[in-house]
Amino acid sequence: MRLLLATNHLGLGGSESYLLTVAEQLERLGHETVIFTLEQGAGAEVALGRNLTVVDESEISGDFDAALVQDPAVSFQTSAHRPRLPQLFVAHSEIFDLQAPPQLDGAVGAVVALNDRIAERLRRYAVQVEVIRLRQPIDTERFASRAPLPEVPRTALLFSSTPHADRLEMLKSAVAEAGLELTRLGGSAGQTADPRAALAGADVVIGYGRSILEAMACGRAAYVYDWNGGDGWVTPETYPAIEADGFAGRTGRTIVDKARLVEDLKRYRASMGPVNHDLVVAHHRASRHAQQLVELFERLARPAPRPRMPLQEMTRLVRLEWRARGDAHSLALENIHLRELLRDSDEARRRGAQQTEEIRATVGAATRRAYEETLSWRLTAPMRAVGRLLRRIRRADDSA
Repeated sequence: MRLLLATNHLGLGGSESYLLTVAEQLERLGHETVIFTLEQGAGAEVALGRNLTVVDESEISGDFDAALVQDPAVSFQTSAHRPRLPQLFVAHSEIFDLQAPPQLDGAVGAVVALNDRIAERLRRYAVQVEVIRLRQPIDTERFASRAPLPEVPRTALLFSSTPHADRLEMLKSAVAEAGLELTRLGGSAGQTADPRAALAGADVVIGYGRSILEAMACGRAAYVYDWNGGDGWVTPETYPAIEADGFAGRTGRTIVDKARLVEDLKRYRASMGPVNHDLVVAHHRASRHAQQLVELFERLARPAPRPRMPLQEMTRLVRLEWRARGDAHSLALENIHLRELLRDSDEARRRGAQQTEEIRATVGAATRRAYEETLSWRLTAPMRAVGRLLRRIRRADDSA
């Protein structure tokens, strides 16, 4: 199939990350994808770096079998250019009306909800459309565990673009009291097109939504807390309720204050890492999500068979090779960086050992000088001289 994936703004947020993830996975299945966006932000550069096709409104051309749309603006624009093209709407929010499906009969064929909270709201809209519940997809090949968690945590990462100032101050205080060093990613702290390095460097990741799932896939301990509240640690016991809520901290199970934060952070366990990784692999594989989308596209579109040209397949294979080489290059650079850190660490240990010996020698000399300046040392000097004389006489007798 040839698929149009449309979003109003292609930045670095959660819905944009979702779109890029499914675009790659659909292409791995052999389907051609074209990303249409009205506003090309930083996410467009990421897409081009992954060899995905990004177009604006003037470039929507050719035949498509179906469209995946994420907001009403691009839904209407797509309908204006391709009025008969079946649309599958993916809803990412229950709060932002600009991400709600169009309230026009026949505008979209079905709506995908990525959690129960959004699904429940979608079923209450005036225009009734089939609501399909799928889980948030994560590329478990790109986001993977690189190192085990330590028994005692050292660092916590706040991975969020929306923390309120009062919550941020409370979080900083609680993390410090729990004995952790807090770093930030997102919002005023700066965004990144690839958060994997930041995730790998953290023992605990605090946030909500896709950031929590990406942290879990990387084998990190994940704590749900952000601008709307918190649900605490993700564990096998808490996962069903937290996932149903979209990892948004709004299940209402608990109210998180500073004391609760400190208490929870002290309940960290190194075993949270592999357990979280396994939860994501079991329930959130992007490859499986793409297969489910294809099933929905086929049901909505019923595309006419098209013979695949050899150059089409060659293009797809080259794209896959390009991405594989890009990942290999990133890993090689990371390996070089880690070797440099190891070398610097060894050199620092050698310098530390040398400085320790120098300090010991200096302290020993100073101690001896201080002792030699005491009255007792001076008064006993004749006795030490007699002792030295006797030892010389004894050695002379022994040699004779």
